[in-house]
Amino acid sequence: MVTACSSGDSAETDTYIKFYNASADAPSIFMTLDEDLDNDADDELERTYSAVAYGYAGSQINVDTGEYVLELAWQSEDSYARSDLTMIYQETLSLPKDTTNWVILSDSMVDPRIDVYSIDLLDDDTAEEDSANDIVNLHFLNLHESITEVDMYLSDIDETFAEAEFITNLSAHALSDNIKIAEDQYILYITSAGSDEVLFASEEMNYVYSGQYLLALRSNQGVGGSDFVVDRIANNSIVQYNAADSAASIRLYNGLNTNELAPEYSQVITAHIQSDASDNLIDGLAYAQFSDAISLDNGDYRLNINNTQDDAELMANRLLSLPQNTNKTLFLYWTEEEVDDDNDGIVDENSDGEVDEIRPIISSLLVDNSDLTGLYVKQVALVNLINTDLFNRVSFYFVKSDEIIATANTSRTIGLGTTSNVTLLNNTYKVFAVASIDNNDIILDELSLTVDETTSDLFLLLEHDEDSSDGFKLRVVDQ
Repeated sequence: MVTACSSGDSAETDTYIKFYNASADAPSIFMTLDEDLDNDADDELERTYSAVAYGYAGSQINVDTGEYVLELAWQSEDSYARSDLTMIYQETLSLPKDTTNWVILSDSMVDPRIDVYSIDLLDDDTAEEDSANDIVNLHFLNLHESITEVDMYLSDIDETFAEAEFITNLSAHALSDNIKIAEDQYILYITSAGSDEVLFASEEMNYVYSGQYLLALRSNQGVGGSDFVVDRIANNSIVQYNAADSAASIRLYNGLNTNELAPEYSQVITAHIQSDASDNLIDGLAYAQFSDAISLDNGDYRLNINNTQDDAELMANRLLSLPQNTNKTLFLYWTEEEVDDDNDGIVDENSDGEVDEIRPIISSLLVDNSDLTGLYVKQVALVNLINTDLFNRVSFYFVKSDEIIATANTSRTIGLGTTSNVTLLNNTYKVFAVASIDNNDIILDELSLTVDETTSDLFLLLEHDEDSSDGFKLRVVDQ
């Protein structure tokens, strides 16, 4: 491994800027470049680029060299016009020739940190030589919030840490020198500085194209157990790498209410999540309840569900494929099918105009839980568990105090057993579930919802409720 630092020989105007959002509680952030705050002339650059969410990077933007006013801001109202955004940073920035200038937001939005790093572009001769020799160029950056000094190692994928080669030491927020490696497949290791205790061993990293990459270390917000995730950022792409041995987490929600087609069902279930090596029991899960989360090795599992009262089998061998560092909830709900035992396509064998038999079916919806911790915006996952002949789809409206349903800025429409996410700014909302029944828009249920800095990301469930006058109920629960 060697380091290299090259200057470019391209055109005077050739420089780049790229924004990366590494602040775990930040909303999506807009970056604006303005060549002259006091001049709106058509030949002056003034542009606000698409918002970038946490853990993502914007496109690499080609601009003329020179000075610009750089602004970072977030959308605190419905409008995303530049003048309506809430600014967190404004500074004059000089963009030198032949560089990629990384604008990086990190730490908490309570006291955000913004750093700008200039990385020299490879000159044409070096880029051509690297391409011919299958060489990749890497820079490393440690953005972890509490582990401030680490050592980096690389090994081939068929080797262990014992064979790994030391790459570089990283202090907090300090960019490494350029590291050249051969195109190949690697495992990346992180240890505390001077230690041989591995804090992170990556999934397989493939480097099959020459070029320049930034590898950013940040805190793991997921459930996998490792302190780190690593983002590998190229010109216009980003890949998140988790620890190879990180765990997964899953919980169940029993949305199986009483069903006249299954009179023996007791509204309480027992579940087994099984692999060849383990059998994980969820016992006595009542209707409208969540199980505790179960931490499992990443991998493939079978889910079997029984009626707790008589141990009758309700579902067998439902596949659960759980990647590392993922956090999921499985929602169970009823559907139905018309019985055609002889497979002749006829479900009214006696031609009396009615289906001979309808069989209850347990269906399921696997939803990714949010691991975000945003201060100013919240993610709400909508889940429709209503099985009925009255309607096929439900519209959810989030209505602020100065809106009505007809003018609401935030709404979603979903069918049975589907989910959709909405992003809500901190505020108070009247939430309505509305369905079309007999060509009339009918309010199924409504509730008041306040989200603020202390609110977690949420599930909004629409489910059956025998105690409700309309038979339906909206419910909000933490993810």
